[in-house]
Amino acid sequence: MSQLIYSGKSSLIQDFVLKADPVFLRTDAHEMRCYVCKKGIDDGTSLMAKTLHSKNIMLCEKHFE
Repeated sequence: MSQLIYSGKSSLIQDFVLKADPVFLRTDAHEMRCYVCKKGIDDGTSLMAKTLHSKNIMLCEKHFE
């Protein structure tokens, strides 16, 4: 849509408004837990991320080594 606005004397302002369809994103979230012992941050365990076979996993301080 284009809008023309006359602002006096000889100046003319044109404004373009582009309308886009809304994009809906699909996401997938899981609670963070240790991949080995299944302890989570709600248990007071600190978790660290590690890449294993091209996949990111979470490990607690006991299993990170």
